[in-house]
Amino acid sequence: MTPDDKDLDRARRLWDYLRLGAPAAPAECLLVFGGHDIGVAGRAAELYHAGIAPLIVVSGGSRAVPDGWDFPTEADAIADVLLRQDVAKDAIALERLASNTSENFWLSAELLRDLDLDPRSFLAVTKPYAERRLLATARRRWPHKTVAVTSEETGFEEYLAGEIPAERVLSGLAGETLRLESYAANGLIDPGDPVPGELLDTARALQAAGFNGRALP
Repeated sequence: MTPDDKDLDRARRLWDYLRLGAPAAPAECLLVFGGHDIGVAGRAAELYHAGIAPLIVVSGGSRAVPDGWDFPTEADAIADVLLRQDVAKDAIALERLASNTSENFWLSAELLRDLDLDPRSFLAVTKPYAERRLLATARRRWPHKTVAVTSEETGFEEYLAGEIPAERVLSGLAGETLRLESYAANGLIDPGDPVPGELLDTARALQAAGFNGRALP
């Protein structure tokens, strides 16, 4: 499905809300979230080489291995990029079971405990439009940790012109926005301020236009 100008305007408004765009600050550990967007790997390598953090935990199971990548898990696909971008192998720890954001936090904590590591500050690396929900999840799941969030440095038009189909991106934007409301109501996240009603309406309008690949069950 090809979005029209009205669809793109709606999507851009959601992008501007969901992406926080905070500058990356030093942390003890990068926590990289797996999924279909392999751009997280390049961003993590960039931050590692900039000295932002000495340790990288990559979390992601087999549910959303990037299209065209022949790896058993999201974590393995991301690790391949990190190694090819000269990140030291002993700086990378892989969590290969998580299938959702809450599990990313829970199972990464278990991995770090098994490694006898206890970082207190994290810079989470995710896809651009997942920043707000990830931070809301961190406030619920890791209230005792300091967690900031970052993503690939890109604009809406540039991201939309990338390898991920536009239909998938717009579906993701709508789904992320509505999940903030639903997950907050169910106690799964701590969203801070409620999602503005006009943005919820915008997300629903996108789904009604056919961009519903990430609709809630």
